[in-house]
Amino acid sequence: MKQIMILAIRSLWHRRIPTVLTIISISMSVALFVGVDKIREATRDAFGGAISKVDLIVGPRTGTISLLLFSVFHVGSPTHNITLKALEFAAAQPEVAWVVPFSLGDGFHGASVVGTTPEFFEHYKYRDGTSMVYSLGHVFSGDSEAVIGSDVAEKQHLALGDKMVLSHGHTEDGDGFEKHEDHPFTVTGVLAVTGTPIDKSVFVTLGGLGEIHREIGADTPHADDHHEDSGHDDPQHEGEHHEQGSFREENGKLIATSVSGFFLGAKNRMDSLNLQRTLNTWDGDALLAILPGMAMGELWKNLSIFETAMSLISFCVVVAGMLGLFVSLYILSGQRQREMTVLRAVGAGPVTIFTMLAGEAVCLVIGGIGVGTGVMYGGLYLLRPWIEKKFSISFPISGVSRSDIMFAAILLGVGCVAGVLASFNSYRAAMREGLATRF
Repeated sequence: MKQIMILAIRSLWHRRIPTVLTIISISMSVALFVGVDKIREATRDAFGGAISKVDLIVGPRTGTISLLLFSVFHVGSPTHNITLKALEFAAAQPEVAWVVPFSLGDGFHGASVVGTTPEFFEHYKYRDGTSMVYSLGHVFSGDSEAVIGSDVAEKQHLALGDKMVLSHGHTEDGDGFEKHEDHPFTVTGVLAVTGTPIDKSVFVTLGGLGEIHREIGADTPHADDHHEDSGHDDPQHEGEHHEQGSFREENGKLIATSVSGFFLGAKNRMDSLNLQRTLNTWDGDALLAILPGMAMGELWKNLSIFETAMSLISFCVVVAGMLGLFVSLYILSGQRQREMTVLRAVGAGPVTIFTMLAGEAVCLVIGGIGVGTGVMYGGLYLLRPWIEKKFSISFPISGVSRSDIMFAAILLGVGCVAGVLASFNSYRAAMREGLATRF
């Protein structure tokens, strides 16, 4: 067997140009298949890893996917706000460990602006509990300070101490509908790359959002028809504060009275379902509390058609590569009739010939798998930083997976079959023509 494999390798080297072309064809198919599979896994992990260690996401009663999209991925917007009484009600539950509010609606050159509290950076995790870290600066401490994601800092060329002007909403040119030039923000912190929507976000205080809407009043996108008039009819507070959209002014400072929603952490994750039921059936605001993990699963289920399409495309490419291998071996077998005849003349039996040609096919497949896998993993390693910044998708470089091994085994099996069929064609032609001299 060893001698037969040596003979097969030498035969391939003698025909090195078609051998190299065949290996390149197989490697391209393998690289595309492995690449699509890794992209599919990375995309799924990016969706699932966008939020972690948050037990419930609570917002206005809309829909599970809608709430998940605007709260985590900043896609879309809430139909209305919820009052701070809902947040206070949730925080008062004995099973709750922490509550972090968030308010959406403004933008900065295409990036989403999130109004929240400093506790957001402490409790909000991503990708299996990873905490956010600062590449520069620190968390905001005033209503004129902002923390920005890595993508915002890079694209807008912002550094610590730079001023930035937010705007209403999002438009195609990224400038929003109306700029809040009367209240610029100073960058105090730049977050490190996370590979999540955090990279494309700007974070300010809830009071900071109130200040930029001071002159706009109830016509802002944050305005909520269901806000509470807490203390408004109390003579003791008369003249000290008044309602303005989603904010209340007290002693010259705007305080939020409603938010887009809040993230919630339970003391015991087993209590999440009870908390979800309590919040969803509260008699106050019409709330919707969702479990992030279950919502992610539902979202990915709706996107499964794209996953199936990607897998189908990669499968078709591999089939085309294997057909190319078979055609290449079959054509070459027609040109090797003389070689097969000589081997028969020196005593090589059918098994020897079949084994040699099948060995050649296996060598071609192994070479294609090795080159294709190496090119794909090498490309992912080199392009990973750019992919994470551009598409917010993380590609962890791990060892060969079980699916990769199964795929390689299937390709080897197909290569053996292609080699046997090609060798049968060569052997039959050799038996037919013999050692007759050609003129």
